[in-house]
Amino acid sequence: MDFADRLATDEVPDGAARLLGTLAQEAGMRPVLTLPLSDLTVPTRPSGRVRGDAAVAHVALEVPAPGEDEGQVVLEVDGTGVVRWVVSETAAHGGGTDRAGSVQTFRVSMERFVVPDGTQERGVAGFGIRKVLHVLRFPLERAAGRAAEFAVGRWENRFRPYGLRLTSPGSFLDPTAGEPVTVDRLAELADQPFLVFVHGTFSRCHSGFHGIAMDGQLLHDLHGRYRDRVLLFDHPTVHLDPADNARWFLEQLPTSRPLTLDVVTHSRGGLVARQLGQDGVVRATGRPAPSVRTLIHVGTPNAGTVLADDQRLGDLLDVFTNLLGLLPDEMVSTTLEVILEVVKHCATGALGGLGGLAAMDPASPELSDLNAAAAPTRGTVRAITSDFRFAEGAGLAIKALNLMVDRLFGVGNDLVVPTDGVHRAGSYVVRDPLVIPSTSAVAHLDFFRDAQVRSRLAEWLPGS
Repeated sequence: MDFADRLATDEVPDGAARLLGTLAQEAGMRPVLTLPLSDLTVPTRPSGRVRGDAAVAHVALEVPAPGEDEGQVVLEVDGTGVVRWVVSETAAHGGGTDRAGSVQTFRVSMERFVVPDGTQERGVAGFGIRKVLHVLRFPLERAAGRAAEFAVGRWENRFRPYGLRLTSPGSFLDPTAGEPVTVDRLAELADQPFLVFVHGTFSRCHSGFHGIAMDGQLLHDLHGRYRDRVLLFDHPTVHLDPADNARWFLEQLPTSRPLTLDVVTHSRGGLVARQLGQDGVVRATGRPAPSVRTLIHVGTPNAGTVLADDQRLGDLLDVFTNLLGLLPDEMVSTTLEVILEVVKHCATGALGGLGGLAAMDPASPELSDLNAAAAPTRGTVRAITSDFRFAEGAGLAIKALNLMVDRLFGVGNDLVVPTDGVHRAGSYVVRDPLVIPSTSAVAHLDFFRDAQVRSRLAEWLPGS
């Protein structure tokens, strides 16, 4: 039985099991131990309530440490179908990878809460009653005699490099197609505005904006409006921060004249777009600042997300892993590949090298600086956000994930970003946001598949 089939027997939804199992194996992750746990019990307080978050019970799993050239991580599969990554105690504190001859200890949370099921046969299902633990090993990448402390950066530079391309409707989804962008070519076209797409965390433009590409009428309409001046900006999102991304973009622009841009962003891409107008970033490039005529934030963590706190990074990886597995979209493998590399990075005890994720921490100094200023009055700024609620008839895994995330945020959210934080962040306030009704069940990775969102983009983007 391969790993994908094994996950399917563990209650992981079929599509998610196939995707995660296949990509994990391609990333060099191989199961060395599988441990099923059933009928788990959790200590209760005298009142009879399950212990709160401040004292969640754990089960300690001790296993032989991997060899000198390997890392190790645990994939926990809950009986509801939700998966979570668990790194060793040593790795969690930045202690590096335990060596051969020792043991690794993994502390697996025994958190419990009830997930409404809605079926008469099952009534309710309890999260945390049953689990299966898969211990996965993987080879460590080494460079210049060092272990994997910068593995994610090396991987992103190789497999998720910078790219800027002019597209047509036929090349939008093909990252190898489209017209290569040169400074001279941009200068030739600079007499009219460009439409620029900037993707979000872990993503690429062809996957992050796949929902737009699937709307043939909108895709052709946008290319027509902008006379094929449609740019896709691909960039590393994990090891470089948004200011680094913005500098690279500006360095591709002509020095002779500024460009006029309408920018559609998703998630962290909105922070990149905001950096395009920062004086320090612009001065460092020696290019004239582009004129951003329209900026559209879709699910942007303008106020940050608690999932990017360095103590919550595991939760960020868990949420994205589950969301991607539940999306009926063939493009999600592009994103999950990056997440698996970050999981391996964290499992080695490397706590640095993740500046692109740290930039979304609500306590980030860079984010505080951005939000000290009001939204620009020149041009138009728009925002689209969502307060996710699962749809009627949703599967048990998405119900469990939604309840788990709501406990982390304590406020409305799209499973990754707080609802209000997209349009209200310190002094940076975007008026009249589009808040997708919770009845639409639009999660962070679903926005561009929603007809309301695509309709607003068509309304807000003026063209040439």
